[in-house]
Amino acid sequence: MASVRSSPDSNAAGVPVLDRFDFLLATRLEGKPRVLGSLFLGVLFVSLILSLTIGGGHSTRVLFFPADRGSRLVAEERFLPHHRSLEAEVREVVDGVLLGPMSHNSERVFPRGAVVRSAIVRGHTLYLDLSSRAIAEDPEVPLKGRKAFEALARSIRHNFPRLREIAFFIDGQLPRFGEEKNI
Repeated sequence: MASVRSSPDSNAAGVPVLDRFDFLLATRLEGKPRVLGSLFLGVLFVSLILSLTIGGGHSTRVLFFPADRGSRLVAEERFLPHHRSLEAEVREVVDGVLLGPMSHNSERVFPRGAVVRSAIVRGHTLYLDLSSRAIAEDPEVPLKGRKAFEALARSIRHNFPRLREIAFFIDGQLPRFGEEKNI
């Protein structure tokens, strides 16, 4: 209940003035703040644990793109979604390389429209199958053939050092680049 009294802040005598803590007395929280506080902290702790274990986070990854018409590779940091499986993590990095650089000073590694058909990790080997668009001629792309795949391999190896070998495929077939032997 609010007490009725005269206050220096009120214009007239008898105006109800609520004390700051009258609402606590009116709700009768005697002994309950500890329970409510503990419940709040418990819910906060459980939600923190679930967010860390279930995922939904992001990982910092480094992708490499050609600069200066392909004379050198430059690194670009990206925050990519975190996944539970290594294959999904690798696929996310490869998709990032296929999408192209964010910087205007870098260039694409593969032509637009190239996609990952599959990414399988067995032991320390990655088997990566790309669409045939990955080897199509494109004037926007300074790296051709083997050099483009080496740039992609650099991004993969930098982010996943446990992968010792990478086997590339184009539409399920080993790529051939003129006189060069298979990758």
